Amino acid sequence: MIIGGRNRISAEIARHTRLAEAIARSQIEISGGKRILSPSDDPAGYARVGQIQRSQSNEAVWGANADAASALAARADTALDSVVAAATRAVELITLARTGTVNAEDRQAYAIELAGLAADIRAQMAQTDPRGQPVFPVTAPLAIPVGKGLELSGTLQLDRVFGTGATDLATIMEDAAAALAIADDVTRNAATGTALTRLQNASGRAIDARSEQGARMTLIDSARERLANSKLALSEERLGIEATDVSETVARMNAQQLTLEAAQAAFVRINRKTLFDLLG
Repeated sequence: MIIGGRNRISAEIARHTRLAEAIARSQIEISGGKRILSPSDDPAGYARVGQIQRSQSNEAVWGANADAASALAARADTALDSVVAAATRAVELITLARTGTVNAEDRQAYAIELAGLAADIRAQMAQTDPRGQPVFPVTAPLAIPVGKGLELSGTLQLDRVFGTGATDLATIMEDAAAALAIADDVTRNAATGTALTRLQNASGRAIDARSEQGARMTLIDSARERLANSKLALSEERLGIEATDVSETVARMNAQQLTLEAAQAAFVRINRKTLFDLLG
């Protein structure tokens, strides 16, 4: 009789313990916001969450890279706007200087403006980003990973925009300014004619580079948008798998609490005599 009572009490205490543990588990799910606390809770869900976490980690890096590429591309784009404007103005100045109504003072003013444009172009050629790296590198621009197997550059190589050596845009402008200072009309006309052709070619190159940079920025923006959409989709999927249904969990916990309280009350009432027997 005593042994049977002890077994019955032990079983009931074990039941109460399980109920208390279930309540504690529900509280953890509610406070932490996650229903999957270990692989055994939902093996398939736990594995999928692990895959999502790895994807999120990779995409966080790609997203940061895409943001950096976008910032560099925007800086290069702004610089190219200035380069195209300067090249266009230089063509205008030489064209004006070659008209028969322009006097020596006008040509001198045009030469001074051309020299100023050349200085601005050299500043653009030497421009650096916040890391101290050239906005327009001499070698191939850094290819930045923005996805699995996808790398994009935020800018163009220096010679693609400005040309190189004796044919770079700044030098062409300086040569054009020098041509305007030539006193002999025939020699000056020949020199300014050559300068005009060179400036037109350089201006065309700058305009083409500006268009290419625009296409580059479009690709980067597309990559950023794709990563943003993927980030949202992965977050929603992960939330759907591991997030706690608070209302359902609260209802379950309340039912467990009521069950435990009722079981404890019944345990005390039914086993009061048995407990005295055991103690006796």
